[in-house]
Order: sequence, then C-alpha cells, then structure tokens
Amino acid sequence: MVHWSPFIQQFKKHRYPWIQLAGHQGNFRAGEQGTILKKLCSKEQKCLKILMSDILRPYVPEYIGEVEKDGENYIQMQDLLGEFESPCLMDCKLGVRTYLEDELQKARECPKLRKDMYQKMVEVDPNEPTEQERAQGAITKPRYMIWRETISSSATLGFRIEGIKKSDGSSSRDFKTTKTREQVTESFQYFTDKNKSVILKYCRRLKAIRATLEASPFFHKHELIGSSLLFVHDGTERSSVWMIDFGKSTQLPEGVTLDHRAEWEEGNREDGYLRGLDSLIDIFEQMLNGQNNNTT
Repeated sequence: MVHWSPFIQQFKKHRYPWIQLAGHQGNFRAGEQGTILKKLCSKEQKCLKILMSDILRPYVPEYIGEVEKDGENYIQMQDLLGEFESPCLMDCKLGVRTYLEDELQKARECPKLRKDMYQKMVEVDPNEPTEQERAQGAITKPRYMIWRETISSSATLGFRIEGIKKSDGSSSRDFKTTKTREQVTESFQYFTDKNKSVILKYCRRLKAIRATLEASPFFHKHELIGSSLLFVHDGTERSSVWMIDFGKSTQLPEGVTLDHRAEWEEGNREDGYLRGLDSLIDIFEQMLNGQNNNTT
C-alpha cells in the first residue's frame, strides 16, 4: 500500500521553501544548505551508496552520508530542488506493482480482515467488493494490494502518477483511477502547461535515463519496487528528472536477472520498470509531436 501526500515545509534559513513530493510526511527535514535529510532506511542507504559508483549516478540524488539529529538517524542527500525557483513537481511511480512478492506472501500467511482497506476500496469503486466482502465489511490485505494496482495506469502503462504540484502551490494527488493513456496525457499537459521546450527536455532526459539503465550494473542486479521518477521544472524552463525512492529496491540473488519489461507473474520478480519508462517516453513524444492519443 502506498502512502503519498504532497507537502511543503518552509525553513526561514533557506531562501526558498523546501518541497518534497515523495514519501511520508515527517520523513524529511532540512539539512545543511543544498541538502535534505531523510529518515534512515538501510535498504535505501545501501542502494544509494552503490549508485554513487554506478553510471546512474547523474540521475539520482547525491548521497552525502548518514547523520544523527535529535536522536534520529537520517540519510543526508542532495536537495534536487535547490536550483529551481518556484518549481512544478510531478512524482511518477514506476513499475507494474508497488509491493514486494515477500510482502504479498506474508500478508497471505496472516490473512486478517481489514475494514480500513475495505473502506478505501468502496470509496474508489463501490461495486468492486464481492457479496462476501460486503457482508464482512472488510477485505484482506493481499486482495487490496493486488486490486490497488489494477485501478491505475500501473497495470496498463507500467507507471502511475502519484502527485503533481504546480508553481502556484496548488497540488493534486487525485490520480488513483487515472488509468488510460488519454487520461495520463491530459495530466501531463496540465503539469507542463503544454510547454514544448519543457516537454522536449523531459523527453531527452527520460531517453538518457533509459539508455543508462540498460547499461547499468546496478539496474541489472536489482528489482526496483516503489521507486519513482521526480519531474521538476520552473518558469525559466529549467527542467530535469531524477530517480528517487529506493527503500524497496532489492538486490537479486546471484544468477537471477530481470527483463524489466516482461509481464509479472508471481515468483518471477519482474518489476516492469522499463515498461513504464517506455510508456512515459512514448506519451511525452506524442505530446511533443502534437499527436492525439485516445487509446488505453
């Protein structure tokens, strides 16, 4: 289950508000100038350390080290927004699923009925629960986890929009059922204001990320789950994209490799990361060329 909320934390010692789209509220705090602190996750820390010597380094936040603040341990990393003025941000979650196979298996081993997850389901689609689930007023976590991915573009395109924040401070995370290419394209047009220069820069950056991923030792050895691409641009048309959030990225066993595009079947660990990136690039290219896209 993914918890996402856009939030703004302002620190008077900085000349700009620090904005972070990805993660839980309270997971981040201000670091020294040009850095942010994120609550320590050993799995993410390990990934960032490896990435500092991988060819993907230009496309991820710079890992600076581990620090302790007020009795809590944090990862200190580059503030990706430091060079932008009143930026627009978009968080896209890559892959066909946002849960690890181990999480699914553990949830099945202890299949507790969850009224909270039932409520979240009916809020999105009142017709989805079965008669038995209605009678119980609850569903199991595995049921929710699998269903959650099917209602968004994660299942159809290999990625989904988690949230968008515009330069005026307005934000939206109402993308739970944004599923078709047409719906996603409309959201991207809203995010970019159809600015061809910004779209072109995003397109080039995404293609560079894809080419680097396909040659990256890190990517070949890891299953990327719950990882995002952070899109940032501002009024000067400065634009960039970074890979973020590696808290669920897992090193593969020796001898195991992933295609990152193949269909996921439980047990094969395919994450669909490149499938999602291919879809992103295709949509941005169609926006650049002014083509209409009304397919699913």
